[in-house]
Amino acid sequence: MTELISPHAVLERIRTLRDRYDRRLWTLFAVRMIVSIGFGAAMPFVSIYLYRELGLSMKAVGTIMLFSALISSAGRIIGGEIADRIGRKPLIAVTLGVRTLFFLLMSYVIYIRTSYVAVALTFLAIRFLGAVMQPGISAMVADIVPQERRVEAFGILRIGGNAGWAIGPAIGGFLIIISYWSLFLVTAAASLVGTLLVLLFIEESSHRLATERFELSKVLDVGRDRRFLVFCGFSFLLFLVMGQFASTLSVFATAFVGISDVQLGFLYTLNGIIVVLFQWPAALLGGKIGTRKALTLGAVLFGAGYFTVGLAPSFYFLLGSMVLITLGEVTFSPSATTAVANSATEGKMGRYMGFFGLAEAFGWSAGPFIGGWLLDYFGNEPLILWGAIAAIAAIAAIGFHHSRQSTTQAA
Repeated sequence: MTELISPHAVLERIRTLRDRYDRRLWTLFAVRMIVSIGFGAAMPFVSIYLYRELGLSMKAVGTIMLFSALISSAGRIIGGEIADRIGRKPLIAVTLGVRTLFFLLMSYVIYIRTSYVAVALTFLAIRFLGAVMQPGISAMVADIVPQERRVEAFGILRIGGNAGWAIGPAIGGFLIIISYWSLFLVTAAASLVGTLLVLLFIEESSHRLATERFELSKVLDVGRDRRFLVFCGFSFLLFLVMGQFASTLSVFATAFVGISDVQLGFLYTLNGIIVVLFQWPAALLGGKIGTRKALTLGAVLFGAGYFTVGLAPSFYFLLGSMVLITLGEVTFSPSATTAVANSATEGKMGRYMGFFGLAEAFGWSAGPFIGGWLLDYFGNEPLILWGAIAAIAAIAAIGFHHSRQSTTQAA
């Protein structure tokens, strides 16, 4: 008979894991979880608001997302440079604080039912600030965690974010019955709490700040690292696929499969629950098999998950698709960030994170643009729509499989 693990033994394991990492990692874990509760409550419903309430076509919604790609890409580059020059903590705190104000503004412009232009501009500002902040968070984790533990550490950070994501969409699914504007009040409150945690409990992690004058040509020098550039290219393809998550998928599920807004909230909640349960085992797996194999496996799972969306007749089938998509997410994401951290040269961690963030931001935002056009033309031919998206993931998987070991540290 299998011996039961005592509560004391469980607590000891938790303490061991806690002591294994710098306290700042756990504070960032809490910040990501709280901020993601608010973010997850609102973001899956932005595309639905533009499409259903303001009457925009999916092509128009996709175009807004494409513009956000350009802005977010610039934000990642700027954020990476700022993180190397003024430090990680000031960047994270200021962007979180200002973002809180823009979430309040978004709530207001939706409340007064102004034009889609005001909604779109506010959304773009929110995306820009989030993009500026991200390289600072990633660089801080890379600063405080030894290289051999980075896959685990980035996995832990993602567990925090997705624990919040598991709660947020469920809250949003119910709040949307009241109003769309109330979603962004929750988001603003969560961002404010996150800002206070950063200010009060996080110490700066980088004490060798860059002093060279900012020049765009020097920033883009990272792109001369050919192996890293190829890695970013294949990552961009997969981010195009991942970009369907909160836009094309949500509209397709509600308008074509016919699920309710509450069911949509639970669909995204399932994503967060799976990440919380499986991110740590997936991070350990990534550390054992090597990042190249983990990246390849993640791309395959993403492709399989989105292809099955085209077969979905009901909400319950979509739950299975979401399981596959999320398993791809937990396999790919921490290994990708680790590959970037391991590629960076000394003193340029933020710059490398920012350059990779360019591929991520542009992919996440160009994805809905492509998905929106596909949905407008092939919404009634779901196998063509989702088959095309799955094919992009397949190309990325082939690219990762044949990528050079020095960038991805294949096992």
